[in-house]
Amino acid sequence: MKDLILQVKNISYSVTNETTTSKIKSKLILNNISFEMERGNTLGISGQSGSGKTTLAKILAGIYLPTSGKIVSKFVKNWSKSLPKPIQILFQNDGNLINPYRTVKDILNEAYELKLNKKNNYTDEVNKIFTRFNLSPQLMDRKGYQLSGGEQQRIALARITIVEPEILILDEPFSSQDVEAQLDILNIIKQLKTDLGLTVICISHDLNILKKISDSILITYNGS
Repeated sequence: MKDLILQVKNISYSVTNETTTSKIKSKLILNNISFEMERGNTLGISGQSGSGKTTLAKILAGIYLPTSGKIVSKFVKNWSKSLPKPIQILFQNDGNLINPYRTVKDILNEAYELKLNKKNNYTDEVNKIFTRFNLSPQLMDRKGYQLSGGEQQRIALARITIVEPEILILDEPFSSQDVEAQLDILNIIKQLKTDLGLTVICISHDLNILKKISDSILITYNGS
């Protein structure tokens, strides 16, 4: 019997635009999408730009509500009283998750305070995160604006995983990265799955990379 964590049933999503003639027009972004995910697996999502990949990710993360259809989730933990959500998403080149004027250690310490709902100095835990993500100790006291794009991405990913979501969505994590950085992220994803039992949804234009980490791949085309 499959251990399903997510069932997406006939999801559609439309937006309405008021034209210059004051007529309301509806634009279909996603059309009748269905799939299911087993716990602990990785789903790759690929497709042309504008085919609905990121919109689908936002619906799965609860940022958007579908126009029709439904999502059935079966989480292990009770998240009803938790401020962090069971599905976390890291957007492409999203430096907004990193406060540019706070140090890396403070950013990660804050994530532990959020997770445990208790203000404290979580130095040991932050050190373990640095080891897991292969981060240089020299980054500890740097502020967000002093980090490279790749460093910001890894710190943002580390911050998200501290709250131990059950599903992690990565939106184009390999874009604008050199081969060495891509391999580093691949290894981090594999390690997170081993350490935390994460279920991962990875959006990428690069099918070759997705084939290396995905149990199944979903292709979007014109919203379908």
